[in-house]
Amino acid sequence: MSREVVQAKTSALALAEYKMDGGQVLTADTVRNYLTSGNSKATDQDVLMFIELCKAQKLNPFVRDAYLVKFGSQPAQIIVGKDVFIKRASENPNFNGMKAGIVILDKSGQIQEREGALKLPGEELVGGWCEVYLKDKDYPTKALVSFEEYAQKKNDGTLNSMWSSKGATMIRKVAQSQALREAFPNELRGLYQQEEMGRTEKLPEKEVKVGYATAGQKQGIMKLASMKGLYDYEKPKDISKMEEFCDSNGYNLKELKYEEVDEILDLLSKYEPKDINNIVIDTDFVEVEIQEGQVTLEEIN
Repeated sequence: MSREVVQAKTSALALAEYKMDGGQVLTADTVRNYLTSGNSKATDQDVLMFIELCKAQKLNPFVRDAYLVKFGSQPAQIIVGKDVFIKRASENPNFNGMKAGIVILDKSGQIQEREGALKLPGEELVGGWCEVYLKDKDYPTKALVSFEEYAQKKNDGTLNSMWSSKGATMIRKVAQSQALREAFPNELRGLYQQEEMGRTEKLPEKEVKVGYATAGQKQGIMKLASMKGLYDYEKPKDISKMEEFCDSNGYNLKELKYEEVDEILDLLSKYEPKDINNIVIDTDFVEVEIQEGQVTLEEIN
């Protein structure tokens, strides 16, 4: 890649900014520090595309309208929040309701389209469907999707826990997304929900507060705290020892500011646990990447 191309991309990213109606400003640093989910760092191109999509579609990622998800070497994915599709459709004056359900192969070998997500014992789930009704059309916009095409599987070929336990709900959501996107192309163009993108991990739902410690910084703090005997990964929801440690030093663990992170890490590195058998590791802080399925401090607050 030529120097000119690199400089052009860097310049575009530096200038990329989206100021929302509420006064919040979406920048590259904010996306990287607060709005990227997964265990890998998003590229400059990923960040730029995310900002531009949010701007074009008027999405507010601070209230979880959209997520930038990056795991390992997989391409980054931009996923919208679970309520965006329904909200956008409901706000359109041409929207006249919708129906959605599943497609099953019943005990007699007949294919049925059933409204809702009820699958009876002995039936085989083969797909999902959705019909969206518009006031200016005499017929609905319909999507019919295959369960086999979208169901997520583990390395051994079996369904993962979400698709094996809630397959009917998942494939119904996929059908809803496709039908709504086709019915409202201007409002939903380029937007995809989690079920369509093959992601089943829990995405954060709390509103993002810029200026507070990031998820990666919190992971780094809790990792060092575990080395000092102040946190146990086998009891992830018990943060009482770390709360006491922070309180005693004048900090609020759950409301920790971005600039306070290094101060807490310095205090932790100097802390001598009462149990001399604990291993103390004094090291420079490196922001920890969140692993898929790992509990974050945000989830236990």
